[in-house]
Amino acid sequence: MRELIKRGITFVKNNPTIISSLLLIFVVIGALFLNSYFILARFQENSDKILRAKAVLAEDVISVVAKQHFENLLQDSVLLEEKIIDIQENDPEIAEIAVYMPTATDNVYKPFISARNVLLDEPERVEVEKITQNAIKFSLSVEDAFAYISSSGGNRYWNVVKTVRAKDGTAKAVLRLKLSLVENDRLVGKIILQVYILSVGAMLVVLLLVFNHIRLFAFELKAKKLEEIDQMKDDFISMASHELKSPLTAISGYSELLEDTLEIRENLPDNKIHQKKYLKNINISVNRLKELVEDLLDVSRIEQNRLPIDLKEIDLSAIVLELADEMSVLANEKGLELKRNVPKISNVLADPERLKQIVINLLSNAIKYTPAGSVEIQIREDEKNVFLTVADTGLGISAEDMKNLFSKFYRVKTQFTTGISGTGLGLWIAREIAQKMGGDLKVESIEGVGSHFTLSLKKAKIDR
Repeated sequence: MRELIKRGITFVKNNPTIISSLLLIFVVIGALFLNSYFILARFQENSDKILRAKAVLAEDVISVVAKQHFENLLQDSVLLEEKIIDIQENDPEIAEIAVYMPTATDNVYKPFISARNVLLDEPERVEVEKITQNAIKFSLSVEDAFAYISSSGGNRYWNVVKTVRAKDGTAKAVLRLKLSLVENDRLVGKIILQVYILSVGAMLVVLLLVFNHIRLFAFELKAKKLEEIDQMKDDFISMASHELKSPLTAISGYSELLEDTLEIRENLPDNKIHQKKYLKNINISVNRLKELVEDLLDVSRIEQNRLPIDLKEIDLSAIVLELADEMSVLANEKGLELKRNVPKISNVLADPERLKQIVINLLSNAIKYTPAGSVEIQIREDEKNVFLTVADTGLGISAEDMKNLFSKFYRVKTQFTTGISGTGLGLWIAREIAQKMGGDLKVESIEGVGSHFTLSLKKAKIDR
């Protein structure tokens, strides 16, 4: 665990952008939270003001009603109490309405009428009464009603106190209205809780995104490393291929020279005949190595986008017939019939040497994988393209193998292809070259029946 933490610290030190990303995330989330918090605080403040105004208005209404009955208070106190109770019952936010009258002896204001919804225990009741007496004293010294917030039982209340005066200005009684803020506070608290939950949820989601970003960043580093390794591999293949060409050329030259020396002499003894056979095998192996080196060089050039393509207007039919004549020797050696269905068609845009490379690859593969029967070359055209098809009656390719047929180093492996040599690069190179010339290479095949490889190339001049 300690080692993992150490590696994590090292990774963060090497990639300081992660720290800035984390700080930015916390700043954004903090800003959102503070914004929500201040909006809610302002909302609560406005709600308190609205409830305060409501309490003052209710106090004014009650004082008007009370003032009408204070002249005959002893007769109408019951009616006044009924009206107060009726007001309180119709508004659940009113926690208490009380009328305070001064005593005859010590002029201390005592509750005369009180309609209370909140039950308080003795210590809290004493404290509330003390605050109320102070508020009454202050109310007697001012003309208008005043309000203050108190708390009891864990809840907040707006208290509005107003002195009811006679026509001559003398104080007759004091009205106190207690308006509950419970519902308002509950709503604000619920919204704040939702803000907390959303903020925490947002932070968790963002942290998950950060961790995922770190993982992707690690994958990016690995990908870059793999790209570097892949580039090193390509450079090595290119260098090794170039270095191999020189000794292979020398070996090929010396073996041909020895073979020519032996051919000049007549009546060779048996050991010389065997030597000639060995030299022939050496030449075959050298040629196979040359083909492999050329394929590896082409792969390296294609992957590094350094394969030269020189598009020209060429006569496809002439090139195909020329190559067919050359490849007919291999077909005759296997007893295959090489058919030519090559009419005169429109010229195509292609690189002549690269086109020959594709056609040779298709013909040699067709001959190689056809034990008996025939190989046919067909050419046709439409308005924009010319199509060259090499069809054989050979082993064929399964649907599963066709999915990977144009992959690098992929070879069809069956009991019939075990003894057939190849690198698995020819078709991949052929299709890459075809696509770079603006065409494509496709295959249709049935296992045990044969294969049709079709090369498409663009016409040099589009028919109108």
